[in-house]
Amino acid sequence: MPDPRFSVLVDDQPLDGSALGLLFRLEVRESDDNPTVASLRFRLSQQPDGNYAPLDDDLFAPSTKLRVSVEAPGGLLVALFHGYVTHLRPHFETIESNAYLEVLAMDAASLLDTEERAHAYPDSTDADAATEVFRRYDIEVEAAPTEARHEASGMLLVQRSTDWAFVQRLARRNGYVCYLEPDPRTGDVKAYFRPRALDADQQADLTLMREGTNLNWVDLQLKGTGPTYFKGATIDPIAKRMIRTEGAPVVDALGDSRLDDLVERGLRGAGVEVAGSMLRDAFPLAAVLDAEGSAATDRALFAIEARGSVDPSLYRGLLRARRTVPIKGIGQMLTGLYYVRSVRTVVDEGVLTQSFVAERNALGLSGREDFGRQAEEVPPQ
Repeated sequence: MPDPRFSVLVDDQPLDGSALGLLFRLEVRESDDNPTVASLRFRLSQQPDGNYAPLDDDLFAPSTKLRVSVEAPGGLLVALFHGYVTHLRPHFETIESNAYLEVLAMDAASLLDTEERAHAYPDSTDADAATEVFRRYDIEVEAAPTEARHEASGMLLVQRSTDWAFVQRLARRNGYVCYLEPDPRTGDVKAYFRPRALDADQQADLTLMREGTNLNWVDLQLKGTGPTYFKGATIDPIAKRMIRTEGAPVVDALGDSRLDDLVERGLRGAGVEVAGSMLRDAFPLAAVLDAEGSAATDRALFAIEARGSVDPSLYRGLLRARRTVPIKGIGQMLTGLYYVRSVRTVVDEGVLTQSFVAERNALGLSGREDFGRQAEEVPPQ
C-alpha cells in the first residue's frame, strides 16, 4: 500500500526541503461551527551557531500564509487548509531528539476575529450582512438567502462584535452554518453561509463489519432527554404587538422516524407533560423569531451522534466535514445517512488517520441513501 502524500505551502511557495525533512506530524481539524485549524510539528535541529532549525529560520512569522493538502493512498490530493500562522510552540528537553517546534495556524477566521466593530446594515437581510463582512476581506462567499429584511426605519441590524462572532450569530439564528474552506477547483479560500448541506452529493460509504469495511470503530449515542422543540414570544416594539414562534422543524429527517416522536413518547410515558423549551433573548422581528425557533428545534433534534475512526487507506480517500455520509453495518435502527460535523486528519510519521463526529435527527432509512459508492467515484466537493 503506498504511503499518504501531503503538500505544505508557505507564502504560496513549497516548504523548503530542509524544513520539510524535519516535519514529522501534521494535523487539520475542520468543523461546521469552528474555524479550521492546522498543526505542524517539526523536529528541532541545533545548528553549529546554537540556533535551531526551523525555529530560527524565520519561516513562520505571525500571519504567514499556510496551505496544507493531503492525499490518501488510492485517493486524490485534497486541499484541506488555507490560513495563517497564529502560534509558535517550541518544546525543549534535555534529550535533544525530543525537542520539537509546533506551528499552529487558523483559517481566515483569525483575521475576522481580530477587531471588534460597531456597524449598521440598513435595509439588509442577514445573508446580505454576512456577504458584506466577507467581502471586506476579499473572500468569495456563497450565501443562501434569508427571509427577514432589517429596514433602516424599523428594526435596524447592528453589529457590536468581531466580524467572525457576528456572522456566526447570524448563521445560528437562521439554522445555518458559516465556515471557510479551500475551493476544490482553485484552492483559494471561500466562505459559506448556508443551511447544512444535507441534499448535496453524499460521500462514499463508511462501513463496519461487512465487505468493504473501512471503519476502525464507531461509538454511537442517542440522547433521549429532550427538549424536542423550542417556542418563543416577544414584543415587536415597532408594530407594538406580541409575536410568537412554535419552533416547527424545517430540516428534512435523515431517516424514516424523526427523533421528536420517539423522545416525546418516551418522556410522556414516564409522566412528563411538556418536552419543550423557551427561546431566550429572541430578536423582536417576526421573521427572525420564526427562523430562530425552527433553528433551535432542528439543532435539538440532531440527537444521534456517531464518533469514529476511519482508515483512509481502505476508504481510498479523505472523509470531509460539512457533508453527509452513509454509515452501514451498525444495525437496522442506526444504519443510514449522517451529517459529518467535524473531522480530524492526522499524518504522523507517515501514517494517515482520521477521526470524525457525525449526527442525525432520525432513525432508520430515509430512502435517499446512495449506498455502494467508492471514494474515487465521488466528485470533489
